[in-house]
Amino acid sequence: MATSYYDPETEDEGYLVQDAYGYDDSDMETISSASTAQTASTITSDEFNDYFREAYGRTYAHDENLPLLYPIDEIEARRHDMQHTFLKALVHGNYIGPVRELLRPRTDGSRPRILDIRTCTGSWAQEMAAEFPHCDIVSIDIAPIIPHVPRPNITFEIYDLYAGVAEPDESFDYVSCRHIHLHVKEYDRLIFDLHRVLKPGGLITICEVENQMYEAEPPFIKRAYLHVAPAAAKAIDVLRAAITKQGVDLDAIEHLHEWLQPNSPFWTQTAKKYGIPFSRVQVASRGFQDIQKQVVLMPVGTWHPDPAVQRVGELIARGFALAWKQLEPALVDYGYSPEEAHQHAAAAIATFENMSLPVVAKYHMVYGTKI
Repeated sequence: MATSYYDPETEDEGYLVQDAYGYDDSDMETISSASTAQTASTITSDEFNDYFREAYGRTYAHDENLPLLYPIDEIEARRHDMQHTFLKALVHGNYIGPVRELLRPRTDGSRPRILDIRTCTGSWAQEMAAEFPHCDIVSIDIAPIIPHVPRPNITFEIYDLYAGVAEPDESFDYVSCRHIHLHVKEYDRLIFDLHRVLKPGGLITICEVENQMYEAEPPFIKRAYLHVAPAAAKAIDVLRAAITKQGVDLDAIEHLHEWLQPNSPFWTQTAKKYGIPFSRVQVASRGFQDIQKQVVLMPVGTWHPDPAVQRVGELIARGFALAWKQLEPALVDYGYSPEEAHQHAAAAIATFENMSLPVVAKYHMVYGTKI
């Protein structure tokens, strides 16, 4: 396991690799000013192979057990900042559920502990550390993306999450699991392990953006591109096939609220799948209570009549377009030529750049209290 370090030369903490890929990022002005992104590289050549690998001319997390989807570079850091900004606007904050009550200062002076998976650019962890200075945060990611401003109540760590969370049993009061679904193959195993590290009575929140588009009309169930963006239909279908081929269960986010239930088949099935000892199954199968599921509709583009929603929708569309620029190598890995991959990505990007198309995406959020 590798942990972040403080670099006295840059007076900063963490890591950054800047990918020399020719993307125009001049439209990034709306990125939150709270971003922790830096631009100076702090990875030495000796350390590079410990964290990264090269594929299709891009830089990815070193471990080949992880899906090859989003490269790790400065463009990706900016995409994460953009995503943090528009999701925070949609949810009206950094968390859902009874987080503030759970993390209130304690009369005995003990410090509540927060587990953040995954770090991304660190914006969420930094803002939570500022809002809850009496809490300690452990923020984990699969690879270093950027340097982080040091704070006494944040510890940044880097390791392979597919192998489990390297934290003691029942050691956290609040676990926030966000935007990890597409970055690990063993998503079910990770959710199982998060139950282990959470204290009884502790809160878990799981939040993921669905990899699909819908018409912006009730009941929001039709795939939007079948009617308004047929050129993007093939691109999205190909991408979903490429993601699935790499071992990612795209349907998992639809079933999270079912998985967390007490005595859900999820606990025994996951244990059997990964050889988890029966003693752990007995504890985990107690599950969670007060489980709540929310699906937030994400306006994509500026079609909404409300100017405030238009601004958020524009940022979402630009973020999605940037994501597709990052995903071209994943389509090549799936078997397409670079030219074909570019054509698919360009079709999707054109859809998002057409701000008037009435489409939405979905942000799935689930939270519950450990029994």
